[in-house]
Amino acid sequence: MRKHLFTSNPKVVLLLCFIISGLLLPGTGMHNCNAQVTDKTAQYKEFIKKGDAYLAVKNYAAAMYEYEKASDLMPTEDEPRLKMQSIEATLGTNELAEVKRKVDLARKQEQEQLRREAEAKDASSKQAAAVTEEQAAETAGSTMESDRKAILDQFAEELRLAEKNSDLSVRSAVYRKIADAFKKVNDDEMAIMYYNKALAIKEKLGQEGAIATVYEDLANSYYNAGDFQNSLTTFEKSLSLKEKSGDKAGASKVMSDIANVYETTYDYKNAIDFYQQSAKIKESIQDEPGLKDVEDNLGDVYYKQKLLTSSIGSYEKTVAIIQKLNMNEALGSVYNKLGVAHYEMGNYIEAEKFFKESMKNLNENNNRKEASMALNNLGNLLFINNKYDDAISYYERSLSNKKDTKYDYGQAVTLFNLGNAYRRSGKQELAIKSYEKSKRIADSLNVTTILAKTIKALAVSYSASKNFEKAAEMEQALADLNQKNVSIEIPVSENEMDLEFDKTQKILTKLNEEALKRKADLETDADDKMTDMYINNINSQYLKQQSRNRMLIIISAGLGTLLLGLLFLYVRNRKK
Repeated sequence: MRKHLFTSNPKVVLLLCFIISGLLLPGTGMHNCNAQVTDKTAQYKEFIKKGDAYLAVKNYAAAMYEYEKASDLMPTEDEPRLKMQSIEATLGTNELAEVKRKVDLARKQEQEQLRREAEAKDASSKQAAAVTEEQAAETAGSTMESDRKAILDQFAEELRLAEKNSDLSVRSAVYRKIADAFKKVNDDEMAIMYYNKALAIKEKLGQEGAIATVYEDLANSYYNAGDFQNSLTTFEKSLSLKEKSGDKAGASKVMSDIANVYETTYDYKNAIDFYQQSAKIKESIQDEPGLKDVEDNLGDVYYKQKLLTSSIGSYEKTVAIIQKLNMNEALGSVYNKLGVAHYEMGNYIEAEKFFKESMKNLNENNNRKEASMALNNLGNLLFINNKYDDAISYYERSLSNKKDTKYDYGQAVTLFNLGNAYRRSGKQELAIKSYEKSKRIADSLNVTTILAKTIKALAVSYSASKNFEKAAEMEQALADLNQKNVSIEIPVSENEMDLEFDKTQKILTKLNEEALKRKADLETDADDKMTDMYINNINSQYLKQQSRNRMLIIISAGLGTLLLGLLFLYVRNRKK
């Protein structure tokens, strides 16, 4: 069904009336063009009235155009369809072809006008955005300079005295204080400069314990600045000193920091190695709060590679420590991640249990944002069991929470899942509406994965709705993204890792080519594993159902045989 967007745009209505009046019905003027209808029924009646007026003067093209609009607006009504059929029956082949040509021409002119308006609006928005970005850059630069001046002024006298003082330790301490102040305002450049000044003095004095600590601070600043190689090298220097001094707790912490750098740059093999080393030390020194965090991080890295059995093992260790430490408010997030891992393995009963426990815990702790993730995931369970109406209910509850908590990325995910549920239910218009909303959000956030899924889904739904022009447009957009092979049949799950979306997007701009290639390879491998698991789970469900059916047949046959035997005995006894 075509959507006549001009019915809500007065300027376009007037323009189209002018086109139709001038092109199709000379001399009729525009006396009907100012009529503005406010509801669907009134609009429908107005289109019929105009069509009748044009039909009375035998302007069949204009009449057909109005009846088409009426039919599109209220497709269940027979009147416009019957009137169009009457016109077609009245006209000869050539006349009918000419009428259709004029109607198509008017429609194209309508679409062209809408396109021009959209382009003008888009150009205006881009211009405004460019101005805003320039102003933001100027403001940021001005703010940074102001912050730098304020910090340097704050420590000016202390620094002057320290540099006059012959005690180098005092001077190093002031440099560190200045570096810490710059770190707090995210001025990594100045923080790195002053940490290096402090470090040079500590190395000169040979204070290994203090040197290791400055190395940590410096490595963190390199990490925040996106200089991951220098961050790794500096953390490794700190680790060497801590191991040399026998500082197990400190060494374990730095190992986790190193693992985090490797995880950030998609080097999961090294990330797992360092997390495991860190966990081993934390177990030996009985640092249970620290071990909880490391096991949780290990579970995340395993999950990203779809090593789900290992992921579940790490999350279960995390849960055990949380329960032992009586930190029950931390259970909700881990339960949800356990649910996702079990769901992807096809353990749907376990998945449902964890999702419900997660939702209960998160709601009790007033964490609606993460509770909305569990709702989304419960919707996915219903979706794969073909319970689309129930899935839609959960998706809508999830969306409500996400709107209230302004969780845009989550909205894009759930709107895509909701569109899938509508599409599978045969409600293509509602599916398209959900997909379009998801697409707008994903586009604004620059989330290529979700954007590609919604574009492909839109191509499918537009094609099913016989809007082949829009379907082709979506196919081209998908080709432009180089994402033609993206899957749309697997619903998207959510967990705590998604909350780091903004941080991840920022880091992506700082990754080198090698890290980006690792990212692409790992994500492709994970997608392939996910697809295989999904297919295997469906096949497993099918085989289980077949097995149940066979068992029912066997039981039925057995009961039937038993009943026949009893009936035979009964008849024989009656005869005797």
